[in-house]
Amino acid sequence: MSSIGTGSLTEQEIERLLCALEGIASARVSTDGYGRITAIHILAEAGFHPKQVVRNIESALSAGLGVTIDRRVVSVAQLQEGAEPPEGRPAPAASSNGNGAVSHPGGQSRGRLVFVSYDARTQPNRESLCRVTVRQHKEEFTGSATGGTTPLGRAQAAARALFSAITEGREQDNFVLDDVAIVSSFGRSFVLVAAHGRDGRELLPLTGVAQITRSPEEAAILAGLQAVNRWNGLED
Repeated sequence: MSSIGTGSLTEQEIERLLCALEGIASARVSTDGYGRITAIHILAEAGFHPKQVVRNIESALSAGLGVTIDRRVVSVAQLQEGAEPPEGRPAPAASSNGNGAVSHPGGQSRGRLVFVSYDARTQPNRESLCRVTVRQHKEEFTGSATGGTTPLGRAQAAARALFSAITEGREQDNFVLDDVAIVSSFGRSFVLVAAHGRDGRELLPLTGVAQITRSPEEAAILAGLQAVNRWNGLED
């Protein structure tokens, strides 16, 4: 059983984070009535040692969500070489580059995306407007989006603006924002960004997490960049 509860995180949110880790084809999480993790069932890709998968899970939950688990709650089964993940989920299109990051399917890094600035304001219609600028190599790209004026609405606007900027800087729209959530654990709030990278028919789920320290917008941008830079094959 976990030694630290997961606060208001749902099992699905934890599963989404775990599925973004290298070598994990699928994850199922069970919690008790206190939000403590009682079981994590992992289906790992061939070639990933179960002990390393467990260590990666421990590190991700601790660093990303502040959750400590007893490794005995984690069970790992492995796909045979060439087998497809269950329920029709596409096999992840990424591979390890040796430092724990996820490499782009083509084997070519597009370069790290760097957060430059953002501007957030409330419009006369009471919607929040966020404009985000990022840099890749020596080029800068800017995107904008609107959302509600609640903390979640502001985080959503910032994440949409980020992905709009990223799309502007690419020849094709191969990053798709799926969802944005604000989760709380032990008095701290985090923005969780779920997205996926697309390369032809191949899909790779991507997840980023950042603690809200100054604003929901900044946390959403940092979480989104964490997710996208996984695809680029670079550590955050």
